Amino acid sequence: MQQIKFAKTGYILISILFYLSGVLCLIIPNISGKSVAIAGGIILIVYGIIKITGYFSKDLFCLAFQYDLACGIFLLVLGIVVLIANQKFKEHLLSAIGVLILLDSLLCIQTSLDAKRFGLSSWPVMLAFSILSGALGAALIVTNTQMIAGCGLLAEGLMRHYIIHCTVYLSPDYSPSSKENSGNSHI
Repeated sequence: MQQIKFAKTGYILISILFYLSGVLCLIIPNISGKSVAIAGGIILIVYGIIKITGYFSKDLFCLAFQYDLACGIFLLVLGIVVLIANQKFKEHLLSAIGVLILLDSLLCIQTSLDAKRFGLSSWPVMLAFSILSGALGAALIVTNTQMIAGCGLLAEGLMRHYIIHCTVYLSPDYSPSSKENSGNSHI
């Protein structure tokens, strides 16, 4: 239960960081590239840790965290690369954010379709947020502009926040052992 609480809280905090980063990109268009690269590297590492923790948590539907091991490792590696090579990487940071948003959105499209199979009524909204976020991620890769980055980060935060809200339950009567005994595993 502690791991799932940590992961859910971590995802909410990461969503808030995406919101704040998006707003900063929109209102302060000339942020120092080095500062952004360092902050981005740290956020990527923290996000990677949260994703890996989420993957190993025992959530009821196994929807929100099903792809988080590989994504978490990817984010850790990317965060370390950004921190080590921040001077060289700063000109590619917006495109890398676009790739991250696009990848996460594509996985969330699959999560929304899995949510439909589970009978969750929130799946169409998850799908819509995922498509919007993915489109902004793709646009960011092509345009490499801070305005699109801001919109993409806001959409990513909204998508993540909504999916965690709709798919991760912290029920007091839920026991991870009951899930393991029922044969459910990561999809």
